[in-house]
Amino acid sequence: MNKQLSTLVALAALSLATPALAVNDLAPANEAKMKIKSAQLGIKSPPSNVCPAQATVSGWIFTTKPGTVQYMLVRKGGSVSGPFSVQSKKAASGYMAQFSRSLNIVSSIDAEYRIAVSNSNGVVSNWAPLKANCTIGLGGNGELQGG
Repeated sequence: MNKQLSTLVALAALSLATPALAVNDLAPANEAKMKIKSAQLGIKSPPSNVCPAQATVSGWIFTTKPGTVQYMLVRKGGSVSGPFSVQSKKAASGYMAQFSRSLNIVSSIDAEYRIAVSNSNGVVSNWAPLKANCTIGLGGNGELQGG
């Protein structure tokens, strides 16, 4: 067997013996993979007892470098929304992905939510309360409504 053919056979055997790598695990040799450091969630509940009303949910996910971050919103004891994507960018204290969205509250709610960050080895945020007392309202299911 000539030298080129034996090298080709050896490379083919090595590729069969090596497990497939996930695309997210590939990075240039001199560049470290982005890591999630922590996450934080804040919710501003509606200021009055009239519904429908608007609440605001804001989140901050701290990373080691810029890139795309995927997260989900988790209701304590209930549903999960997402995944959603957001870009981590240079911030004053390193790198941070940030989002904010308005929520339409259509009925009374007393719940807690948090962020669960995908591909982060279990990084989750604090539980943030969402409370609304819709004594004057149109009704609904009390779930988060909005995009």
